[in-house]
Amino acid sequence: MSTQYSHLTYHQVRLINKHRCDIDNEHYDIVVIGAGIQGAGIAQAAAVCGYKTLVIEKHPLAGMGTSCKSSKLIHGGLRYLESGQLRLVKECLQERNLLLKNAPELVKLIPFYIPVYRSSSRSSWKIWLGLCIYSLFSLKPFEIVKKTQWPSLDHIKTKELKFVFKYYDAQTDDQLLTRSVAKSAKNLGAKFIYNANFTSANFQCKSHIINYVKDTKEHTISAKYLINCSGPWVEETQKKIQPKLSIPAIELISGSHIIINIKTTQGAYYIETKDKRAVFVIPWKEEHTLIGTTETAHTGTTDNIPASKDDINYLIDAYNKNFNIKINEKNIIDTFCGLRVLPKNSSSIFNKSRDSLAVEDSSCPGLITLIGGKLTAYRASAELIISKIDIEKKHPEANTRKTKLGVG
Repeated sequence: MSTQYSHLTYHQVRLINKHRCDIDNEHYDIVVIGAGIQGAGIAQAAAVCGYKTLVIEKHPLAGMGTSCKSSKLIHGGLRYLESGQLRLVKECLQERNLLLKNAPELVKLIPFYIPVYRSSSRSSWKIWLGLCIYSLFSLKPFEIVKKTQWPSLDHIKTKELKFVFKYYDAQTDDQLLTRSVAKSAKNLGAKFIYNANFTSANFQCKSHIINYVKDTKEHTISAKYLINCSGPWVEETQKKIQPKLSIPAIELISGSHIIINIKTTQGAYYIETKDKRAVFVIPWKEEHTLIGTTETAHTGTTDNIPASKDDINYLIDAYNKNFNIKINEKNIIDTFCGLRVLPKNSSSIFNKSRDSLAVEDSSCPGLITLIGGKLTAYRASAELIISKIDIEKKHPEANTRKTKLGVG
Protein backbone atom coordinates (compact mmCIF):
# COMPACT_ATOMS: atom_id res chain seq x y z
CA MET A 1 0.00 0.00 0.00
CA SER A 2 1.30 3.47 -0.88
CA THR A 3 2.51 5.50 2.09
CA GLN A 4 0.30 8.28 0.77
CA TYR A 5 -2.74 6.22 1.82
CA SER A 6 -1.22 4.40 4.79
CA HIS A 7 -3.77 5.89 7.21
CA LEU A 8 -6.74 4.62 5.18
CA THR A 9 -8.37 1.19 5.09
CA TYR A 10 -7.97 -1.06 2.09
CA HIS A 11 -11.62 -0.48 1.17
CA GLN A 12 -11.20 3.31 1.24
CA VAL A 13 -8.07 3.15 -0.92
CA ARG A 14 -9.91 0.95 -3.41
CA LEU A 15 -12.72 3.49 -3.59
CA ILE A 16 -10.27 6.36 -4.09
CA ASN A 17 -8.52 4.54 -6.92
CA LYS A 18 -11.78 3.39 -8.47
CA HIS A 19 -13.23 6.90 -8.50
CA ARG A 20 -10.07 8.92 -9.06
CA CYS A 21 -11.51 10.37 -12.27
CA ASP A 22 -14.76 11.16 -10.48
CA ILE A 23 -12.84 12.93 -7.72
CA ASP A 24 -10.96 15.02 -10.24
CA ASN A 25 -14.26 15.93 -11.93
CA GLU A 26 -16.35 16.32 -8.77
CA HIS A 27 -14.45 18.57 -6.44
CA TYR A 28 -16.53 21.00 -4.42
CA ASP A 29 -15.69 24.03 -2.40
CA ILE A 30 -18.17 23.00 0.28
CA VAL A 31 -20.02 19.75 1.05
CA VAL A 32 -22.77 19.90 3.66
CA ILE A 33 -24.06 16.82 5.47
CA GLY A 34 -27.76 17.31 6.19
CA ALA A 35 -30.57 19.23 4.47
CA GLY A 36 -32.49 20.41 7.49
CA ILE A 37 -33.08 24.14 7.87
CA GLN A 38 -29.48 24.72 9.00
CA GLY A 39 -27.93 22.71 6.15
CA ALA A 40 -30.22 24.28 3.57
CA GLY A 41 -29.37 27.73 4.96
CA ILE A 42 -25.63 27.07 4.71
CA ALA A 43 -26.03 25.83 1.14
CA GLN A 44 -27.96 28.98 0.23
CA ALA A 45 -25.37 31.26 1.85
CA ALA A 46 -22.51 29.37 0.17
CA ALA A 47 -24.16 29.39 -3.24
CA VAL A 48 -24.93 33.11 -3.16
CA CYS A 49 -21.18 33.69 -2.62
CA GLY A 50 -20.43 31.63 -5.72
CA TYR A 51 -19.00 28.58 -3.93
CA LYS A 52 -19.46 25.22 -5.61
CA THR A 53 -21.70 23.52 -3.05
CA LEU A 54 -23.17 20.05 -2.53
CA VAL A 55 -25.62 18.87 0.15
CA ILE A 56 -25.94 15.17 1.03
CA GLU A 57 -29.26 14.23 2.64
CA LYS A 58 -30.52 10.81 3.72
CA HIS A 59 -34.23 11.66 3.33
CA PRO A 60 -36.14 12.06 0.02
CA LEU A 61 -36.61 15.84 0.55
CA ALA A 62 -35.21 18.68 2.62
CA GLY A 63 -36.61 19.27 6.10
CA MET A 64 -37.88 15.76 6.82
CA GLY A 65 -35.89 15.24 10.03
CA THR A 66 -36.11 17.39 13.11
CA SER A 67 -36.70 20.58 11.09
CA CYS A 68 -40.32 19.63 10.50
CA LYS A 69 -40.99 18.94 14.17
CA SER A 70 -40.70 22.42 15.66
CA SER A 71 -43.40 24.65 17.14
CA LYS A 72 -43.74 26.31 13.68
CA LEU A 73 -42.75 29.72 15.05
CA ILE A 74 -40.43 32.42 13.77
CA HIS A 75 -39.86 34.31 16.99
CA GLY A 76 -37.32 35.85 19.31
CA GLY A 77 -38.03 33.53 22.20
CA LEU A 78 -39.64 35.73 24.84
CA ARG A 79 -38.80 33.24 27.59
CA TYR A 80 -35.06 33.40 26.81
CA LEU A 81 -35.06 36.87 28.37
CA GLU A 82 -35.51 35.16 31.73
CA SER A 83 -32.22 33.30 31.32
CA GLY A 84 -30.40 36.42 30.17
CA GLN A 85 -30.00 35.43 26.51
CA LEU A 86 -30.60 38.96 25.25
CA ARG A 87 -28.18 38.69 22.32
CA LEU A 88 -30.00 35.58 21.04
CA VAL A 89 -33.42 37.23 21.39
CA LYS A 90 -32.26 40.35 19.56
CA GLU A 91 -30.67 38.29 16.75
CA CYS A 92 -33.77 36.14 16.33
CA LEU A 93 -36.07 39.15 16.17
CA GLN A 94 -33.84 40.74 13.54
CA GLU A 95 -33.98 37.50 11.55
CA ARG A 96 -37.75 37.38 12.01
CA ASN A 97 -38.07 40.83 10.46
CA LEU A 98 -35.91 39.76 7.50
CA LEU A 99 -38.07 36.68 6.92
CA LEU A 100 -41.25 38.75 7.06
CA LYS A 101 -39.81 40.79 4.17
CA ASN A 102 -38.19 37.96 2.21
CA ALA A 103 -40.79 35.21 2.69
CA PRO A 104 -44.21 36.89 3.10
CA GLU A 105 -46.02 33.81 1.76
CA LEU A 106 -44.38 31.57 4.35
CA VAL A 107 -43.89 33.75 7.44
CA LYS A 108 -46.77 35.80 8.86
CA LEU A 109 -47.26 37.88 12.01
CA ILE A 110 -50.03 36.76 14.33
CA PRO A 111 -51.14 38.10 17.74
CA PHE A 112 -49.98 36.28 20.88
CA TYR A 113 -51.80 36.56 24.20
CA ILE A 114 -50.31 36.04 27.66
CA PRO A 115 -52.94 35.57 30.40
CA VAL A 116 -51.77 36.43 33.93
CA TYR A 117 -53.74 34.89 36.81
CA ARG A 118 -53.53 35.44 40.54
CA SER A 119 -51.77 32.07 40.76
CA SER A 120 -49.32 32.76 37.89
CA SER A 121 -45.66 32.40 38.84
CA ARG A 122 -44.63 35.34 36.63
CA SER A 123 -45.93 38.64 37.87
CA SER A 124 -47.59 41.12 35.53
CA TRP A 125 -44.82 43.71 36.02
CA LYS A 126 -42.15 41.12 35.09
CA ILE A 127 -44.01 40.20 31.91
CA TRP A 128 -44.54 43.90 31.15
CA LEU A 129 -40.80 44.53 31.52
CA GLY A 130 -39.95 41.55 29.31
CA LEU A 131 -42.34 42.75 26.63
CA CYS A 132 -40.82 46.24 26.78
CA ILE A 133 -37.41 44.73 25.94
CA TYR A 134 -38.96 42.44 23.33
CA SER A 135 -40.77 45.29 21.58
CA LEU A 136 -37.61 47.40 21.64
CA PHE A 137 -35.74 44.63 19.79
CA SER A 138 -38.61 43.77 17.43
CA LEU A 139 -39.84 47.33 16.72
CA LYS A 140 -43.36 46.04 17.28
CA PRO A 141 -45.44 47.40 20.21
CA PHE A 142 -47.43 45.35 22.69
CA GLU A 143 -50.60 46.21 24.58
CA ILE A 144 -52.76 45.25 27.54
CA VAL A 145 -56.06 43.75 26.42
CA LYS A 146 -59.15 45.44 27.84
CA LYS A 147 -61.24 43.38 30.21
CA THR A 148 -64.26 43.82 27.95
CA GLN A 149 -62.42 41.89 25.25
CA TRP A 150 -61.54 38.86 27.39
CA PRO A 151 -64.72 36.89 26.55
CA SER A 152 -63.72 36.86 22.86
CA LEU A 153 -60.39 35.13 23.51
CA ASP A 154 -61.17 31.53 22.50
CA HIS A 155 -62.85 30.50 25.77
CA ILE A 156 -59.82 31.33 27.90
CA LYS A 157 -60.57 31.12 31.62
CA THR A 158 -61.40 34.50 33.12
CA LYS A 159 -61.78 33.46 36.77
CA GLU A 160 -58.97 35.10 38.78
CA LEU A 161 -57.58 36.54 35.54
CA LYS A 162 -55.68 39.79 36.29
CA PHE A 163 -54.18 40.87 32.96
CA VAL A 164 -53.92 39.76 29.35
CA PHE A 165 -50.95 41.02 27.35
CA LYS A 166 -50.97 41.06 23.56
CA TYR A 167 -47.85 41.11 21.40
CA TYR A 168 -46.88 39.87 17.93
CA ASP A 169 -44.66 37.08 16.66
CA ALA A 170 -44.60 35.08 13.44
CA GLN A 171 -45.75 31.64 12.36
CA THR A 172 -44.59 29.40 9.51
CA ASP A 173 -44.78 25.91 8.10
CA ASP A 174 -41.28 24.75 9.05
CA GLN A 175 -41.04 22.05 6.40
CA LEU A 176 -42.20 24.37 3.62
CA LEU A 177 -39.75 27.02 4.81
CA THR A 178 -36.87 24.53 4.75
CA ARG A 179 -37.76 23.37 1.26
CA SER A 180 -38.04 26.96 0.09
CA VAL A 181 -34.53 27.71 1.38
CA ALA A 182 -33.24 24.55 -0.32
CA LYS A 183 -34.95 25.56 -3.56
CA SER A 184 -33.36 29.00 -3.33
CA ALA A 185 -29.96 27.37 -2.81
CA LYS A 186 -30.48 25.18 -5.87
CA ASN A 187 -31.54 28.17 -7.96
CA LEU A 188 -28.28 29.85 -6.91
CA GLY A 189 -26.27 26.83 -8.07
CA ALA A 190 -26.05 24.46 -5.10
CA LYS A 191 -26.58 20.75 -5.74
CA PHE A 192 -28.63 18.49 -3.46
CA ILE A 193 -28.40 14.70 -3.44
CA TYR A 194 -31.31 13.06 -1.62
CA ASN A 195 -31.79 9.46 -0.46
CA ALA A 196 -28.03 9.38 0.02
CA ASN A 197 -26.24 7.99 3.07
CA PHE A 198 -22.96 9.59 4.06
CA THR A 199 -20.57 6.77 4.99
CA SER A 200 -17.13 8.28 5.61
CA ALA A 201 -14.70 11.13 5.03
CA ASN A 202 -10.91 11.33 5.26
CA PHE A 203 -8.68 14.36 4.92
CA GLN A 204 -5.72 14.00 2.58
CA CYS A 205 -3.88 16.16 0.05
CA LYS A 206 -5.66 19.30 1.36
CA SER A 207 -9.10 17.86 0.54
CA HIS A 208 -11.78 15.84 2.27
CA ILE A 209 -12.38 12.58 0.42
CA ILE A 210 -16.09 11.96 1.00
CA ASN A 211 -17.95 8.70 0.45
CA TYR A 212 -21.69 8.20 0.26
CA VAL A 213 -24.12 5.57 -0.98
CA LYS A 214 -27.07 6.28 -3.26
CA ASP A 215 -29.21 3.67 -5.01
CA THR A 216 -26.91 0.97 -3.55
CA LYS A 217 -23.94 2.47 -5.40
CA GLU A 218 -20.88 3.90 -3.67
CA HIS A 219 -19.76 7.37 -4.72
CA THR A 220 -16.65 9.37 -3.86
CA ILE A 221 -16.21 13.12 -4.16
CA SER A 222 -13.84 15.68 -2.65
CA ALA A 223 -14.20 19.09 -1.05
CA LYS A 224 -12.06 21.72 0.60
CA TYR A 225 -14.66 22.21 3.34
CA LEU A 226 -16.88 19.62 4.95
CA ILE A 227 -19.75 20.90 7.12
CA ASN A 228 -21.38 18.49 9.56
CA CYS A 229 -24.87 19.88 9.87
CA SER A 230 -26.81 16.79 10.86
CA GLY A 231 -28.64 18.07 13.93
CA PRO A 232 -29.49 15.32 16.45
CA TRP A 233 -27.35 12.94 14.40
CA VAL A 234 -24.26 15.17 14.74
CA GLU A 235 -22.30 12.75 16.93
CA GLU A 236 -23.18 9.78 14.73
CA THR A 237 -21.97 11.68 11.67
CA GLN A 238 -18.82 12.88 13.46
CA LYS A 239 -17.71 9.30 14.12
CA LYS A 240 -17.51 8.72 10.35
CA ILE A 241 -15.07 11.59 9.78
CA GLN A 242 -11.27 11.39 10.03
CA PRO A 243 -9.21 12.92 11.49
CA LYS A 244 -11.34 13.07 14.59
CA LEU A 245 -12.74 16.43 15.64
CA SER A 246 -13.57 16.72 19.32
CA ILE A 247 -16.91 18.41 19.89
CA PRO A 248 -18.38 19.63 23.18
CA ALA A 249 -20.59 17.26 25.12
CA ILE A 250 -24.19 17.63 23.99
CA GLU A 251 -27.59 16.70 25.30
CA LEU A 252 -30.66 15.81 23.27
CA ILE A 253 -33.93 17.36 24.43
CA SER A 254 -37.20 16.01 23.09
CA GLY A 255 -40.05 18.40 22.38
CA SER A 256 -43.52 16.92 21.95
CA HIS A 257 -46.53 18.59 20.31
CA ILE A 258 -50.17 17.66 19.86
CA ILE A 259 -52.67 18.86 17.26
CA ILE A 260 -56.30 18.98 18.36
CA ASN A 261 -59.58 19.25 16.44
CA ILE A 262 -60.56 22.58 18.04
CA LYS A 263 -60.33 25.85 16.15
CA THR A 264 -58.44 28.78 17.66
CA THR A 265 -59.52 32.03 16.02
CA GLN A 266 -58.02 35.05 17.79
CA GLY A 267 -54.34 34.18 17.67
CA ALA A 268 -51.82 32.21 19.72
CA TYR A 269 -51.62 31.87 23.50
CA TYR A 270 -48.56 31.70 25.72
CA ILE A 271 -49.82 29.78 28.75
CA GLU A 272 -48.33 28.55 32.00
CA THR A 273 -48.20 24.85 32.89
CA LYS A 274 -48.60 23.16 36.25
CA ASP A 275 -44.80 23.09 36.72
CA LYS A 276 -44.50 26.83 35.88
CA ARG A 277 -43.13 26.32 32.37
CA ALA A 278 -44.83 27.93 29.38
CA VAL A 279 -46.23 26.33 26.24
CA PHE A 280 -47.86 27.70 23.12
CA VAL A 281 -51.43 27.17 21.92
CA ILE A 282 -51.38 28.11 18.24
CA PRO A 283 -53.94 28.14 15.42
CA TRP A 284 -52.95 25.55 12.84
CA LYS A 285 -54.25 24.71 9.36
CA GLU A 286 -57.40 26.83 9.79
CA GLU A 287 -59.51 24.32 11.70
CA HIS A 288 -57.02 22.93 14.22
CA THR A 289 -54.82 23.96 17.13
CA LEU A 290 -51.19 23.09 17.83
CA ILE A 291 -50.04 22.76 21.46
CA GLY A 292 -46.39 22.51 22.49
CA THR A 293 -43.69 22.07 23.42
CA THR A 294 -42.34 19.87 26.19
CA GLU A 295 -38.67 19.66 27.18
CA THR A 296 -37.44 16.24 28.27
CA ALA A 297 -33.89 14.88 28.30
CA HIS A 298 -33.65 12.13 25.65
CA THR A 299 -31.41 9.11 25.31
CA GLY A 300 -31.48 6.27 22.81
CA THR A 301 -32.45 6.29 19.16
CA THR A 302 -32.65 9.58 17.28
CA ASP A 303 -34.99 8.39 14.52
CA ASN A 304 -38.79 8.68 14.52
CA ILE A 305 -39.22 9.65 18.15
CA PRO A 306 -42.87 9.41 19.25
CA ALA A 307 -44.53 11.82 21.63
CA SER A 308 -44.67 10.01 24.96
CA LYS A 309 -47.86 9.32 26.86
CA ASP A 310 -46.64 11.52 29.72
CA ASP A 311 -45.89 14.42 27.35
CA ILE A 312 -49.29 14.13 25.69
CA ASN A 313 -51.06 14.22 29.06
CA TYR A 314 -48.87 17.16 30.13
CA LEU A 315 -50.00 19.21 27.11
CA ILE A 316 -53.65 18.24 27.59
CA ASP A 317 -53.43 19.35 31.24
CA ALA A 318 -51.82 22.65 30.22
CA TYR A 319 -54.67 23.42 27.83
CA ASN A 320 -57.36 22.43 30.33
CA LYS A 321 -55.69 24.56 33.04
CA ASN A 322 -56.14 27.71 30.94
CA PHE A 323 -59.26 27.18 28.81
CA ASN A 324 -62.91 26.52 29.65
CA ILE A 325 -63.27 23.97 26.86
CA LYS A 326 -61.89 20.65 28.13
CA ILE A 327 -60.01 18.28 25.85
CA ASN A 328 -58.86 14.69 26.11
CA GLU A 329 -57.08 12.17 23.89
CA LYS A 330 -60.14 11.91 21.63
CA ASN A 331 -59.55 15.49 20.49
CA ILE A 332 -56.02 14.72 19.28
CA ILE A 333 -55.65 14.24 15.53
CA ASP A 334 -51.85 14.10 15.41
CA THR A 335 -48.73 14.16 17.56
CA PHE A 336 -45.05 14.66 16.79
CA CYS A 337 -41.79 14.96 18.65
CA GLY A 338 -38.53 16.67 17.64
CA LEU A 339 -35.07 16.67 19.17
CA ARG A 340 -33.04 19.76 20.08
CA VAL A 341 -29.27 19.70 20.49
CA LEU A 342 -28.12 21.64 23.56
CA PRO A 343 -24.78 21.91 25.39
CA LYS A 344 -24.43 19.39 28.20
CA ASN A 345 -23.76 21.14 31.50
CA SER A 346 -25.17 21.50 34.98
CA SER A 347 -27.71 24.16 33.96
CA SER A 348 -31.38 23.29 33.91
CA ILE A 349 -32.89 22.65 30.48
CA PHE A 350 -34.64 26.01 30.70
CA ASN A 351 -31.37 27.90 31.25
CA LYS A 352 -29.23 26.12 28.64
CA SER A 353 -27.97 28.24 25.76
CA ARG A 354 -29.95 28.07 22.50
CA ASP A 355 -27.11 29.64 20.48
CA SER A 356 -25.64 27.79 17.52
CA LEU A 357 -22.01 26.75 17.91
CA ALA A 358 -19.54 26.26 15.05
CA VAL A 359 -16.78 23.84 16.10
CA GLU A 360 -13.47 23.66 14.24
CA ASP A 361 -9.84 22.82 14.97
CA SER A 362 -6.57 23.47 13.14
CA SER A 363 -5.78 19.75 13.35
CA CYS A 364 -8.80 19.10 11.11
CA PRO A 365 -8.53 21.73 8.35
CA GLY A 366 -11.74 22.53 6.53
CA LEU A 367 -13.97 20.54 8.89
CA ILE A 368 -16.71 22.52 10.64
CA THR A 369 -19.45 21.07 12.82
CA LEU A 370 -22.58 23.07 13.58
CA ILE A 371 -24.19 22.29 16.92
CA GLY A 372 -27.65 23.52 17.83
CA GLY A 373 -29.32 26.50 16.24
CA LYS A 374 -32.88 27.77 16.03
CA LEU A 375 -35.29 27.65 13.10
CA THR A 376 -35.67 31.44 13.25
CA ALA A 377 -31.93 32.14 13.18
CA TYR A 378 -30.90 29.64 10.48
CA ARG A 379 -29.68 32.43 8.18
CA ALA A 380 -27.50 33.96 10.91
CA SER A 381 -26.05 30.51 11.68
CA ALA A 382 -25.23 30.10 7.99
CA GLU A 383 -23.47 33.46 7.95
CA LEU A 384 -21.39 32.29 10.92
CA ILE A 385 -20.26 29.21 8.97
CA ILE A 386 -19.52 31.19 5.79
CA SER A 387 -17.36 33.61 7.79
CA LYS A 388 -15.03 30.67 8.46
CA ILE A 389 -14.62 29.68 4.79
CA ASP A 390 -11.19 30.69 3.49
CA ILE A 391 -11.95 30.59 -0.23
CA GLU A 392 -12.14 33.68 -2.39
CA LYS A 393 -15.76 34.57 -3.07
CA LYS A 394 -16.89 35.00 -6.67
CA HIS A 395 -19.39 37.53 -5.35
CA PRO A 396 -17.55 39.30 -2.49
CA GLU A 397 -20.45 41.51 -1.38
CA ALA A 398 -23.10 38.81 -1.61
CA ASN A 399 -25.21 37.68 1.34
CA THR A 400 -28.71 36.37 1.89
CA ARG A 401 -30.19 39.36 3.74
CA LYS A 402 -32.29 40.31 0.71
CA THR A 403 -32.71 36.90 -0.90
CA LYS A 404 -36.42 36.35 -1.55
CA LEU A 405 -38.05 33.02 -0.77
CA GLY A 406 -41.04 31.62 -2.61
CA VAL A 407 -43.08 28.62 -1.60
CA GLY A 408 -40.77 25.59 -1.93
